[in-house]
Amino acid sequence: MAISSISVALHDARTSAGLSQRELADAAGTAQSVVARIERDAVSPTIATLERLARAAGCELELRLVPAPVRDPVIEAYKKDVDRTLLRENIQKSVEMRLQSLCDHWTFAEELKRAGKAMRTQCTKPKTRPHP
Repeated sequence: MAISSISVALHDARTSAGLSQRELADAAGTAQSVVARIERDAVSPTIATLERLARAAGCELELRLVPAPVRDPVIEAYKKDVDRTLLRENIQKSVEMRLQSLCDHWTFAEELKRAGKAMRTQCTKPKTRPHP
């Protein structure tokens, strides 16, 4: 559970247990106003308070720390520039259509290489001058 959803989780646990805020507070040994403030996300309760409230609602509090995903800064920098319409179009194509498109691009890249090589060859040929 994300920290920002504690208020929702507590509210859901309390209502699933069929308890009012006052009943939950009494069972946890705290005031109803504490439960109300937590459910409104107006306070950040201690873990001890959350444990008491969770037990009173018939739940267990589970707290985990997990490694954050490693993000590639280059990919993150370019995410905003990705044209998602092309991605959606490509996903809708069959595997065969995507493979054909890949082959077409490969063929085009090979043609570009040959054209580039021909241009380089043409540009490096010594130019002959007519003799007077």
